[in-house]
Amino acid sequence: MNPKTLVTNLLILLLLVQISNLSVVVNSLEAYHKQYSKSEFRVPPNTVVRIVISNDLFGLKHAGKAGFVCTNGDEVWRKSKPGDRYVVVQFKYDGKRRQASTQCHLRSKFGFVNIPVDINPDTSAYCYPSYVCGYSIRKEGVYYKPEMKLYPWTRQN
Repeated sequence: MNPKTLVTNLLILLLLVQISNLSVVVNSLEAYHKQYSKSEFRVPPNTVVRIVISNDLFGLKHAGKAGFVCTNGDEVWRKSKPGDRYVVVQFKYDGKRRQASTQCHLRSKFGFVNIPVDINPDTSAYCYPSYVCGYSIRKEGVYYKPEMKLYPWTRQN
């Protein structure tokens, strides 16, 4: 074989190997960025997501009673004692509806608070793997655990 053709073939081979490795690296970076994007979160079909309100008003001189009502369902006032847990919203992903929302009004001796309750694929990502998200009734207000967000009490006059 001619040394010139041998060197040319070797250079072409090296160039092809470099191009093929470059496309693998670019594809792997693309998959890395897609993996952590919230909009890419997919909820399996027939998944049920539950929003729970729990009363955590323990250790008060007077009973840590609280009451709440939500706009979905029968809109009945529910009274709770410390340790009680209620499922406020239960949503099943059927592939047709992708979100649900409701408003809840909570009262205690500390005041009242109105909280929006929304369920969508991003909410489900926060609640993964159990698909149960919780609001906690506390002395400071109502605390949404997945987002670590506090809704403070508004004083009643």
